[in-house]
Amino acid sequence: MPVDKQVLLRYQVLNDCFRNPYREYDIDDLVDACSEAMRRKLDMTAGVSKRTVQNDIANLQLPPYSIRLDETFCRGKKRLYRYTDTNYSLPMYRMNDGERHKIQDAIYVLKDFEGEPLYDWARTVLMQVEGGLLNETTKSVVSFQTNPDLKGLNLFNELLQAILSKRVLKITYAPFGKESYQERIYPYHLKQYNDRWYLIAQAVGYETFAHYALDRIESFEEIQMKYKEADVDFEEYFDDVIGVTVPADEPEDIIIKVVKKRYNYIKTKPLHMSQRVVEEGDDYAVISINVKVNNELEAQLLSFGSDVEVLKPASFRTRISEKIQLMNHKYNN
Repeated sequence: MPVDKQVLLRYQVLNDCFRNPYREYDIDDLVDACSEAMRRKLDMTAGVSKRTVQNDIANLQLPPYSIRLDETFCRGKKRLYRYTDTNYSLPMYRMNDGERHKIQDAIYVLKDFEGEPLYDWARTVLMQVEGGLLNETTKSVVSFQTNPDLKGLNLFNELLQAILSKRVLKITYAPFGKESYQERIYPYHLKQYNDRWYLIAQAVGYETFAHYALDRIESFEEIQMKYKEADVDFEEYFDDVIGVTVPADEPEDIIIKVVKKRYNYIKTKPLHMSQRVVEEGDDYAVISINVKVNNELEAQLLSFGSDVEVLKPASFRTRISEKIQLMNHKYNN
């Protein structure tokens, strides 16, 4: 990894620390935060030296960054580090030609999200990076299935900032068919599934993760409380499931028989990255996926109607059968 990427990562970590009004960082805390980021994101075994972080701070106080730190911020005689204005954030950095071309391609794709909070956030970042590559007259070249009326999208940017700045939230949440309640949470991750966004978080006092649909979050506010880091990598957390619900059960082989005409579709658009062919005949195929059984998996398979049949495990086959019988009873009556 080039040195400039290492410097950029350290600057980003320092920026997050300086912006956090709920935690006090001394120089040793900053060194630990930078070292942890280098290990986690760049697979580096060696930590960052105190001298390196001190030099980074000194460089950030010079043009073109010219950050302003609170010089009176101390704990006893120990110097602490925080922006004078915690709403400030470092401007993004200019890219090389290859990275710039990738960003330009991304802008054309993102333009179809115009009018949605996700687009507004991404467009702002990209314009900071490249000084306005996005031309307002650029014609759309990619179409997406989007739902501009979906509730909760207006919360996306603020929740994203809360995750990035590691701030604890108190949310008011209204589950379907139940009374709303308040919960203190550590926000960790945002995930989209089936045209709906979810906040993955951990409620204070609990060890398991929960997912909160953004359209069911009535309100939220930041609270002054120490943030708890997640002990999982969310890039891998959803590997064993379809959707956002992650049961505590172990993944198991789901054996499914698919009629040929549907298999041609599933073959090119796999149900899951673990999908493999067990058997293939003239008018059918038997496939296997290794996942945890959840409601999203059930809904996905039922959506294929009579084109698929769950063969194993027996417990899941029975579960699907009972749903089909219930549906059949409703239509027969």
